[in-house]
Amino acid sequence: MCGIAGVFFQGAKGAQAGKEMAGVLGRLARRGPDGEGISRGNGWVFGHRRLAVIDLLGGSQPIEDCLGALTYNGELYNYRELRDLLRREGQSFTTASDTEVVLKAWRAWGPACLKRFNGMFAFAVYDGNRDSIFLARDPLGIKPLFYYAGKGGFYFASTMAALLAFEEVPATADPAGISHYLTTTHVVMGSRTLVKGVCSLEPGSWLEVRRDFVGKPPRQVRYRTLPAQRREAISFEQAAAQTRELVHDSVRSQLISDVPLGGFLSGGIDSTIIASQASKLCAFNAYSVGYQHLSSAGESFHEWPYIREAAASYGIGCKEIVLEPSDYPTDWKFLIAEKGQPLSTPNEIGIYRLASALRREYTVALSGEGADEIFGGYTEACFSVVDFIRSRQLDRFDPGQREILSSALKRMYGTDRFNSLLDHFLRLIAHMNFGVKFNLLQPKWQEELKNDELLIGHYADRFAAMKNCTPFDAYMRLILEKNLQTLLFRLDSSTMAASVEGRVPFTDPRLVDLLFSLPDHYKMDWSEEANEAETLTLNTIEAAARGLIRSKMLLREAFADVVPQSILTRRKMSFPTPFLEWFAGSMRAMVEESLRQSPFARGWLRPESVELLLANLEKPAYGMMAWPLMNLCLWQEEMGISWD
Repeated sequence: MCGIAGVFFQGAKGAQAGKEMAGVLGRLARRGPDGEGISRGNGWVFGHRRLAVIDLLGGSQPIEDCLGALTYNGELYNYRELRDLLRREGQSFTTASDTEVVLKAWRAWGPACLKRFNGMFAFAVYDGNRDSIFLARDPLGIKPLFYYAGKGGFYFASTMAALLAFEEVPATADPAGISHYLTTTHVVMGSRTLVKGVCSLEPGSWLEVRRDFVGKPPRQVRYRTLPAQRREAISFEQAAAQTRELVHDSVRSQLISDVPLGGFLSGGIDSTIIASQASKLCAFNAYSVGYQHLSSAGESFHEWPYIREAAASYGIGCKEIVLEPSDYPTDWKFLIAEKGQPLSTPNEIGIYRLASALRREYTVALSGEGADEIFGGYTEACFSVVDFIRSRQLDRFDPGQREILSSALKRMYGTDRFNSLLDHFLRLIAHMNFGVKFNLLQPKWQEELKNDELLIGHYADRFAAMKNCTPFDAYMRLILEKNLQTLLFRLDSSTMAASVEGRVPFTDPRLVDLLFSLPDHYKMDWSEEANEAETLTLNTIEAAARGLIRSKMLLREAFADVVPQSILTRRKMSFPTPFLEWFAGSMRAMVEESLRQSPFARGWLRPESVELLLANLEKPAYGMMAWPLMNLCLWQEEMGISWD
């Protein structure tokens, strides 16, 4: 687990690129505190910062051969099997690292090697035969990789902060990316980022840059896609048995490490399952965090009773870390500067603190990201497609039923009609709806964005590519693509800022392929207590609150005899953070100053709309709007982003 960077250039720019590389690697120091390396050749320079996890003595990078070099970030969990296969094909090895396996697999099989890899990775190879560099990223985007194709060369790095340390890469905001972030809090839209010209290599993709193509946008090639649903699926019981076997094997494979390994335990079903399986295979211990603070309604911002029950069930130790609200603003600014991007979720700071505490004993941590997106854990984001389907059928109901159902839909969406599945989905995922957003933005940005035609076109293209999917399956696939990548960005940046490698067993490609080949109702469905007469009076949020929708059905069935019943059936909390109360209280002065005085606020926002927001900051809806706006203010200040 590391940080990588490189430049592939034309002309006599090697000396300058080498000097820049030292500064770039400085921005990756926390990702790799155990070593630094630079390799250079005719027209290319690769850099690497190492967090030593496998083959502590022999895994230094970049690794070179007679044709070029590799700089690699990640872990290949099946590297031993691939090394044995390569040996049978005549390859020899001088280290015990997975890094050497990656390089020799690429030399032997080319891009086809990517389909053999089971792991998390982002890497670059210089190929002397073709005088080109090859970049690739793992199937779900666990490890990030950003690039910029400029006039002087092609640049890449693990983080936006490191990439912007190259002199030629301009730190200029992309209005379309900013607008997408305000709507969704996602920092990428396909390959597009918040910075003009800077791209994110999309998950499951590779690209090649030839010498004569430097300065031109490269074409990304998708090497892995989700399988189609099977017409004749295996039974639910068979699928549950396979799920249990695959989860166990994924945890087993991800326990490989030459340094101490632990985990994160939240008290939810996902991390509890991982702890249950890991504790069978090794001396596994975990860390948890929470806030002592109670909400105005008396709700807690921790899950320690469930965490303690899970730890006791499997005989593991779990240290509880109490988070202090006073640390939040400092950590917030630090993480933005470390990753070079705004935060997506308020709990990124908590994950960073959790990883920092864990780092006292461990270098590697297993985490539960991915289960909700793969098994169907988001009732509002996915099962709400039922609301869309019913909205299209309103005229089929008698007047009394139609009025009741119409009222239920209006309570959730403000309307009972949607122009299309795309219209419904965009309303559903909007952190800040389109009307509110454009009331906040100054007219010049409204004109430039042209009613968000790029954003809407992007999602329209995604729906067009899934025209053969059921509506629920399409939503599941989009949530996997959009939401999971954001959560994986969050985990990567927050853990690596503490020099911790976060591993995510639920993202094993075998599990992903199994789940997306299965019918919709294996993942989410009405509960046995639900009846049509009652559900027609409710929207999805209301039905879920009454326990009428079952989520992650296959995962719950697979581990029903392993997970304590109280955890198996509890409602999802999603690592709560009391930032709304802080915005209206202890952090109010900071919020007011940023939203009135920062360059972003002055350059993008209408003063009268800002004042309306600040006057109502104690209301949750306004606090939620303030979250992405504050992130953009701090991002601009920390990274020196321009708007020209």
